[in-house]
Amino acid sequence: MTTYFPNQNQTESLQIQFTLSVYNIPESVQKKATAKAKEAYIMTLLEAGEISSGKAATLLGIPRVKVIQRMGEWGISLFDDSLELEDLKQEIEQANLILDQDSQ
Repeated sequence: MTTYFPNQNQTESLQIQFTLSVYNIPESVQKKATAKAKEAYIMTLLEAGEISSGKAATLLGIPRVKVIQRMGEWGISLFDDSLELEDLKQEIEQANLILDQDSQ
């Protein structure tokens, strides 16, 4: 059995192709449908924890803040569901310390 751990500097390319039997669809509608399909795929990867919100932003070509907004629209939690309350409190405390240091 071989386990593959990709190098963070290494990128992988994935091409998804499917065929639909439809006729006379305006190009503007085709572009919109393709963009929505791409977003759905990326949001599914994000929800599964396969990519970060930053990576999703890069792939979608939008700011990370927009990805976070879209996560809400897709019903994707911003927080790791396995995170215990005590762990979350510690992360908040650490974030506050960093913010305090940056404001000084």
